[in-house]
Amino acid sequence: MMHTPLDADDLAIIERSRSASFISIAREIGQVFAHMLGDGRSVIDPAETIWTAEAAEDLRARVEDNPILGSTQGQWEKLDLQLQGAPREVVLLAAELVLLREHAVRNIRPDVRYSHVERVLAHAEPKVELPETIAGWLSRPTNTAGAHVGQGYFGRMWRHIIWGSSFVRYWTSLPESEREEARTDPWALQRVMLASGEDEAEFRNAMQFLARPDAFELITAADMKKRIRNGLADRINGGSGAGPYDIDRDLLEIRLELAREMTEPFNFWDSGVRELWDPTSNAVDPETDSPAEPRERHYWMYSPGEKASEWEQFSSEGIMGIAWDELGNLSAYPTKDAVRRALDPGGSGASKMNARLAVWQFQNEIAIGDIVYAKRGRKELVGRGEVVSDARFEPERESYQNLRSVRWTHIGSWEHPGDAVLKTLTDITKYPGYAQKLEALFVGVDDVELPVTSTDHLPAYGMADFLDDVYLPKERYDRLRSLLWRKKNVILAGPPGVGKTFAAKRLAQSIMGLKDPSRIQVVQFHQSYSYEDFMMGYRPNEDAGFTLTEGPFYRFCEEARADDSDRPYFFIIDEINRGNISKIFGELLMLIEADKRGQELRLLYKDEHFSVPHNVHIIGMMNTADRSLAVLDYALRRRFGFFEMRPGFDSDGFTRWQRGVDSRALDSLVRTLIDLNKVIAEDPALGQGFAIGHSYLTGPLEGEDLEEWIQSVVEDELIPLLDEYWFDEQARSAEWAEKLRAVVA
Repeated sequence: MMHTPLDADDLAIIERSRSASFISIAREIGQVFAHMLGDGRSVIDPAETIWTAEAAEDLRARVEDNPILGSTQGQWEKLDLQLQGAPREVVLLAAELVLLREHAVRNIRPDVRYSHVERVLAHAEPKVELPETIAGWLSRPTNTAGAHVGQGYFGRMWRHIIWGSSFVRYWTSLPESEREEARTDPWALQRVMLASGEDEAEFRNAMQFLARPDAFELITAADMKKRIRNGLADRINGGSGAGPYDIDRDLLEIRLELAREMTEPFNFWDSGVRELWDPTSNAVDPETDSPAEPRERHYWMYSPGEKASEWEQFSSEGIMGIAWDELGNLSAYPTKDAVRRALDPGGSGASKMNARLAVWQFQNEIAIGDIVYAKRGRKELVGRGEVVSDARFEPERESYQNLRSVRWTHIGSWEHPGDAVLKTLTDITKYPGYAQKLEALFVGVDDVELPVTSTDHLPAYGMADFLDDVYLPKERYDRLRSLLWRKKNVILAGPPGVGKTFAAKRLAQSIMGLKDPSRIQVVQFHQSYSYEDFMMGYRPNEDAGFTLTEGPFYRFCEEARADDSDRPYFFIIDEINRGNISKIFGELLMLIEADKRGQELRLLYKDEHFSVPHNVHIIGMMNTADRSLAVLDYALRRRFGFFEMRPGFDSDGFTRWQRGVDSRALDSLVRTLIDLNKVIAEDPALGQGFAIGHSYLTGPLEGEDLEEWIQSVVEDELIPLLDEYWFDEQARSAEWAEKLRAVVA
């Protein structure tokens, strides 16, 4: 396919379609490219000429020819050793390459971005002061603009420096006529980049955009560019070739076609655009009829054959496979039990638990974007990779016919910390400390937050979605939202079944405007919960000593502090009145007050002054019907706004759902519960705090008979609850039990 030249009108349409925040980061960093491709001077210290063949070759040799093998040191520690004694211009060159690679990224904290550049510059003699302009670039808040990258990108800093150095060396070797063409023609610049040495596609894609945002997309992963192009190729009568040039040209022409239909700037991840190339992105939660919760990234421990017998083949082909070929295509088994029966054809009754779970998870639970750690035995790790495809069946293979594609980011040998599990496949996501330790082992980027999910394509969520889901009248939603903004801390108090936990999460999402799990943290208090669990404290370590460990609230506050102060974060505490509040909060009881935000106190366990950021909001949940709970700490009452959560049978959202069910039995049950709640509210031994909530009537499971479900709710949930409420008034309990049974008679 020939690519049609674009005229001035086409280019103007494309320019208007691009996100202003993305264009802004490219324009500010454009100064670096002006010097790189021009006079060769440094933007950090304009007195130095750094973009030279000599400086580039020196830097390349220091990193590529002296790789410092082994896993005992991280990549930044290795770079420190490689830069020892380096000439000033070489240090500045390394710093500006680091600046470029991280300027294109959105999911990195500004303090980390700044510290990386400063760490490199620490090797310069005499010392270098960062200009205010560049310090401003580095301070850009997390997730405001740029590409969302994974640890494969973060962990290849050394490869990026090698590629950048090779490009500079090649650039300076070109005749001036070719360089001039590349300065003015983005496709000529791309040809030079591709010809400069072994391609480092993710960094090259970032560099292409930063240099020429008029022509390229800020999508670092080559396979993702191809996926988007393929999904939208019909817009341009089919895609062209499979190489970088053809894919990027196709994406530009696709942008033009979409821009002619849209009135607002867009990125390919935006709602309304992503659905055009990724039909799976608009999944709906059947219980709420709203966009499904984003799935968190999972981490898996995996054995590529017994004692990693298949590793050489799997790593070279970019795949992972699972045995049990006798089962054939694993997609043919709709349930775990179907897998179990197939594994036990003789009907012995053996559970086959580990095999059954491994087969099921490989086929159905691993997802694109998950991280896989390959192991050999219990002591050795041989690789790390990111899953890039769904499961597939290749019957022509002699063995391991059920496969997934994996981009293996690390291949080698690392000592596993402790003993790895023996199972073929294990989901280790529920052990975040373990996964974090493994990430640090491979990537060596302890100070970069590991995203739980991509934030490029999160479902939008607003007030209308909240009112549909939570069954709260609009005027009460407005009041709750205002209370949270004013007090910074609220407690949702109410009886069981009014959806307090569900409402807390949805409230946070409606204020953020999208379902962003990275800005919500949930913990649950209990009688043994302590300050050490919540904030920080000493924990036993593997060396029979103790390590100062940061708790979830401390880490959450630091993440919020590093982000834009206008982006709210929400810390949700379930069963807040089950814990010893003074013991758990300690000095935080003062710091969480709305008018004390930003004020600092010295921490109990650490020589550090700490404050709770203004953009952190705390939402607690309190069950008012639990007789076992003590009275809530008065110190906490003064610092929190209290919002009563009531049954929502009369809300617009519940009424719409009820009409949609169209069941006389359900209508009768709702009327009976409304009358019952009036009696409970008037009972001096109970009161409104013991009312029966609407969550008991959230609807039957898919395929469950409606009438049977209503009967089960009455017999197995509501009547036992009344027996507990009126344990000393059996006649009243029996009276209302009969009224409820009459509904389903």
